[in-house]
Amino acid sequence: MTEVAKQPVVFLSHGGGPSFFMSYKDSGGAKSFLKGMDRDSSAAHYLKNMATKENMQSCKAILVISAHWEEKTVTVQTTPQPDLYYDYYGFPPETYKLNWPAKGAPELAQKTRALLEAKGIKCATDGERGYDHGVFVPLLLVFPKPKVPVFQLSLDASLLPEKHLALGEALAPLREEGVLIIGSGFTTHRMGGPAPPEYGKKFQDWLHDVLKNPDMTSEQRRERLASCHRDQRVKDAHPRIEHFLPFLVVMAAAGYSSGKVLFSGAVIKGEALLEHYMFDA
Repeated sequence: MTEVAKQPVVFLSHGGGPSFFMSYKDSGGAKSFLKGMDRDSSAAHYLKNMATKENMQSCKAILVISAHWEEKTVTVQTTPQPDLYYDYYGFPPETYKLNWPAKGAPELAQKTRALLEAKGIKCATDGERGYDHGVFVPLLLVFPKPKVPVFQLSLDASLLPEKHLALGEALAPLREEGVLIIGSGFTTHRMGGPAPPEYGKKFQDWLHDVLKNPDMTSEQRRERLASCHRDQRVKDAHPRIEHFLPFLVVMAAAGYSSGKVLFSGAVIKGEALLEHYMFDA
């Protein structure tokens, strides 16, 4: 019997809608939000090489926690062959024709449900949901021809940090069984409105301290994340916290160990940040 390697956990910034499959140049500069995260960007090129560069090809399945799925009761996707859920609006027609033929993982999803419920986390199932763009947009670049099943787990609609830390802690045993856990969100996520000065840099300093500070204990990291929704730097970067919560889930699944920045890029006037992180096995 082949031994399955313990898997790392990863956080990906998934871009703006289908931005990785669009061109800033083709828009004549009209779509300024594309700059730094279109198909010609270093962010897109990194994702294309990520699986090989970071040795992410030994997993037996992939579990994605996407910022684009919230449920009152945490829900796991049991769809055998998920369609793509094009949950973005007003983009070019070709972005609604993207195809990513991944298979679901119903049995593993049920096992995930059992893991959560064993920790007192109520979990429902959804056997019809497709992959939202927080899944297929980045993974179409990372794993264009998926060889292993992929399934999703929703956020808790309360958006409370403590609940998502508990979620990640409960998911941790899946790593020992060869499941690659990916959180899909965005390093910073502001949707309009005047931005506080240097909000991106202030949040980045805060986040990198939690992520990389060798003097910070796992208990201190957990405490910092559990109270993050009260920190002004987090609130400025995430007025609504759903795009940061997948990071909390993966760091909890990593046992609050230190991680590394795989890629860092600034988009939209150098303030919005697009970064990817990994916590090693």
